Amino acid sequence: MAVSSWQRLSQQFLTLLFPPTCAVCKRVGEVLCEDCVRTLPRLPEAVCGRCSRPVKRPFSLCAHCQKRPFPLQTIRATYRYVSPVKELIHKFKYENSFALAEPLGQAMAGAWLGQNVAVTAVIPVPLHPKRYKKRGYNQSMLLAQQLCHYHPLPLMPDALQRVRFTRPQIELGADQRQQNMQQAFAATPHLVCGQHILLIDDVCTTGATLIACAEALLDGGAASVSAYCLARAVSKTQ
Repeated sequence: MAVSSWQRLSQQFLTLLFPPTCAVCKRVGEVLCEDCVRTLPRLPEAVCGRCSRPVKRPFSLCAHCQKRPFPLQTIRATYRYVSPVKELIHKFKYENSFALAEPLGQAMAGAWLGQNVAVTAVIPVPLHPKRYKKRGYNQSMLLAQQLCHYHPLPLMPDALQRVRFTRPQIELGADQRQQNMQQAFAATPHLVCGQHILLIDDVCTTGATLIACAEALLDGGAASVSAYCLARAVSKTQ
């Protein structure tokens, strides 16, 4: 589920006619310049050891994780889901700016160094076929490809499927997001059984999508599931 050949050719043709400009500072030459990458807002150091919400003491558990079961071993992210990261991800997902996958995926790969997470398989959060047909690419797959390019991690995009078409999460509140994701995914047992899986997604807000994916993978026999996202929505310190 990579970018189609037609989309790549179209992008290359447009690049010849119109040199790329940085999506943040508008400097001509790159879709996202190195200077802007260096200034994108990172997560604070003091985050929950499980879900990466801000906390007072680094890697203590936040109030949410203390109160409820959590199928993921951990959720990690590179950036805070605030401006200009919000706008970058919107362009990446909804404005056919799939070329942003390279600099953003490289940033994820660089930030992954030092993460103490067991991984035997990398799985991007899948799109439903209807949504993939409309968009033409899966942004999570593109990020996962970049991560696996820089790290010796096996990519298994066919191990998890989105089997139910759902409303876009961005339209829903926290409780609605959980309901929207119920039984939306199914794992392929012979591929995931015994695996320590790293899910890749662009954004984690409430975590409903990642939780639904993790539940499907664990039901399929996965040994453990963690997640790594480009950005994490942040709230007040707990």
